[in-house]
Amino acid sequence: LTELAQKVDETGSLYEGMRESPLFPAYVREMVRLGERLGELENVCHGLATYYEREDNIRKAIRNAVTYPLVLIAMMACVIAVLMTRVLPIFRQVLGEMGEVTWESGSLASLGMGLGYGVLAVLGVLILCLLGLLVWYRVRREQAEAFVYRVFPPLRRLRAMLTAARFANIMEMMLRSGFPLAESMELLDSVFPDAESRRKIETCRNALATGTPFPEAVAQAGIFDPLYSKMVRLGFAAGKTDAVMDKLSQVYETEMDDRIGHLIEPTLVTVLSLIIGAILLAVMLPLASILTTIA
Repeated sequence: LTELAQKVDETGSLYEGMRESPLFPAYVREMVRLGERLGELENVCHGLATYYEREDNIRKAIRNAVTYPLVLIAMMACVIAVLMTRVLPIFRQVLGEMGEVTWESGSLASLGMGLGYGVLAVLGVLILCLLGLLVWYRVRREQAEAFVYRVFPPLRRLRAMLTAARFANIMEMMLRSGFPLAESMELLDSVFPDAESRRKIETCRNALATGTPFPEAVAQAGIFDPLYSKMVRLGFAAGKTDAVMDKLSQVYETEMDDRIGHLIEPTLVTVLSLIIGAILLAVMLPLASILTTIA
């Protein structure tokens, strides 16, 4: 930041200072450059602050939704590991000390031990897969995202909503600052990392280049749902496109939060129910075998 301040003092331009700094992405630098050229730097910086605040909220929601299940799964794996190494061997020792063991009691004990080891193995594989996916995401983000969306279809809708929210937020900021649509569309590629989102932006850009009105171009690209595309058309006709975009970004962010909760919570409840049921069976079956032997 000190180097940035020195560069701004030397050149009189915030863009020149940011261009040589590794702190700011290309999208922010280009927005600042256009803001300086159009005399709208204050509005641009305010819009960027709002945009990144919303992006941070989205990232936190996704991070919390992913972190919470991972922690619970790891805790369950530790519980099952303790059962397998400490508790169930005691049951087996008790059975051995009781002398003759019937076939039924031995089968129940073996079934409980096998069930516990099976659940532990599944949890271990699941944790390793998730860690591997995180590493893959760090190295090859686009390929990892494409794989996840292909394997888990419900996440495709979440990605489409994220694209719509980002597009609406950015367009509201640019239109409110007085940016021409053509220049605004040229800056969007650096904001959307996945190929599907960039394809939609390219479709919209090409439609605008051929003279298609902005609402029709957005509808052709499939960025918004049909109902919201009609809202864009009405806002464009009334000269309130920026206000409609601001409202749509809020709507999609709210829907994303709800969808993340609806995706994670039922899945989490199902997985935890299965794990807890397996733990109870792993403990109760050897105990039942002891009771059978006593009887």
